Amino acid sequence: MEKSQDIHNQVSNCTMRDYIGGNQYILMFQDKEREFMVTHKVNIKPVSYFVGREQELKELRQRVEQGQKSILVSGMGGIGKTHICRKLFEEYSLKHKNKEMIPFEHIGYIEYNGDMGSSLVECLKYKEQEKAEQNLEAAWRELEYLASDGKLLLFVDNVNVSIRQDPGLKHLNSLPGAILLTSRRTSFSKEFEPYRIGFLTTEECKEIYENIRFEKRGQKVKEGEVSDLEYIIEHLAARHTLTVELLAHLAQTKDWTVKRLKEELEEKGFQLEYENEEEELINIQKSYEILYNLSELTEEEKNVLEAFSVFPYLPLSSEVCKEWLLPDIGEKEQEDIFKRLYRKGWLQEEQESYLLHPVFSQFIYEKCKPRLEKHKGLIEGCKKSLEIPENGVALECQKYIPFGESIAKKVGMEKELEQKNFLATLGYVLYYIGEYKKAEKWYKEVLGISEKLFGENRPDTASSYNNLAVAYKRQGEYEKAKVLYEKSLRIREEVLGENHPDTANSYNNLAGVYERQGEYEKAKVLYEKSLRIREEVLGENHPDTATSYNNLAGVYERQGEYKIALDYFFKSYKILILKFDFNYPYTQIVYENMKLTYTDWNPKGNFEEWLEGKMREVD
Repeated sequence: MEKSQDIHNQVSNCTMRDYIGGNQYILMFQDKEREFMVTHKVNIKPVSYFVGREQELKELRQRVEQGQKSILVSGMGGIGKTHICRKLFEEYSLKHKNKEMIPFEHIGYIEYNGDMGSSLVECLKYKEQEKAEQNLEAAWRELEYLASDGKLLLFVDNVNVSIRQDPGLKHLNSLPGAILLTSRRTSFSKEFEPYRIGFLTTEECKEIYENIRFEKRGQKVKEGEVSDLEYIIEHLAARHTLTVELLAHLAQTKDWTVKRLKEELEEKGFQLEYENEEEELINIQKSYEILYNLSELTEEEKNVLEAFSVFPYLPLSSEVCKEWLLPDIGEKEQEDIFKRLYRKGWLQEEQESYLLHPVFSQFIYEKCKPRLEKHKGLIEGCKKSLEIPENGVALECQKYIPFGESIAKKVGMEKELEQKNFLATLGYVLYYIGEYKKAEKWYKEVLGISEKLFGENRPDTASSYNNLAVAYKRQGEYEKAKVLYEKSLRIREEVLGENHPDTANSYNNLAGVYERQGEYEKAKVLYEKSLRIREEVLGENHPDTATSYNNLAGVYERQGEYKIALDYFFKSYKILILKFDFNYPYTQIVYENMKLTYTDWNPKGNFEEWLEGKMREVD
């Protein structure tokens, strides 16, 4: 059985002094480091068969250039909102490249992942901080600086929540500059002026169909088929852009004439219908079921689409798609299944990445209700991508948090061990980057699964109590944390014994709560118990022992015992500098703790000379 994750087995869980992570320590870019493109994905492009929309582009261009600050580009799903904004983004990018005059000094395109803060962390270029939990603040401060002169143009694509659900959207609106959001929502609040996107004309839909059907070779449908194509577009597809695209892919894949396509659709009873003036499709489930069947998807293709239906509407690189999804279908040397699904019209492709449109995603999810037994490779692959690497740099892992959260919500796992391990990893990376409230949510789920699978008096359950307590402690809910830490400690003392490393962790963690509450003597007793076990069981040069030295030093420092605190800080620093290096994040934390304590102890002394002398003693 896989050992339960206990986040206080990590050196990262030192009890850190309050001055670490204050605003004054946020590192910012120098002006010369900033570029015109302020987001990582600089080659945002509309589809190659983008047609029409000249009036919409003109009006949006006028609004942003005339000082309209916040615009909500809205419209029903699958009508082309994203491609319009991408086209405008591309226009300004090319104008800047060609040194044309534009009213913006910075431009960025953000793919919204359900939370504005984490979307910024993933997409915006900002200076990575020494502590991962400071990256969120660093991203916001970078955006605030970029927008401060009102010359920022920012696109935020596919916002799927209200402004009340995500306070980050309200904060975004408070910034100077031009903000364009795309959403299926018709309005957020009075802060965002809605701009409604309507349907393409029949002629424009015909052009899209021909571009896809004939692979942009300039061919046209035969004159005798024009009326049939118009009938399909107007009466069967209802000028719904995404559906027209899918029908074109279907005809291209099967090499059907327009007449054959019309016959197949009518025989199967395909016809989209809208609900009054709301422009919402009322029979999309039934209609897309027909297209799903007409596509004649293999079981492997269906499995891949099921997996995509539980993802957020964000691109996933081709390599990661292979790592996560191929183990569940066994494809290795066959034709690229993702390319195949793109050619069939189900997947979208951009910059060697794939994604599934929300309209398709909703339909496939409702049809298939994906479950664990068919997607164990996906669960394991995403879990590995969420694991913090040994160097402690979490930026790569953070990219996959929206995927992990969406998978956790949508894949039926029935409180299995795989679900527990997956959620524990998701909870830890959220904790690591400072998203304590989100971590708390998943740790509660993990605790419930642990109690169901193992009962209340097992080490796995003790770890679950511990990890939920960590999330409470980080949010200042010390009494809740204390109760859970005590439960964890009781189980570990009874089951593992007093001299087990996990028991030492529990002493350490409970001591941290007492320290936060100012009960330093109680904290000191528990820290010393933890240190004794770690020295005996793990050795004096183990990273966890370094944690104990650091934490015990913190208590002595708070009590004004600077000389004793310095000795313990140095013991911790010596272990970390020799085992890792100075660039290791927690080596730097202990270094800062030690430096400030030295200043308190000897205000006129030279810290670097003192440290150099101590290191010579080690040599």
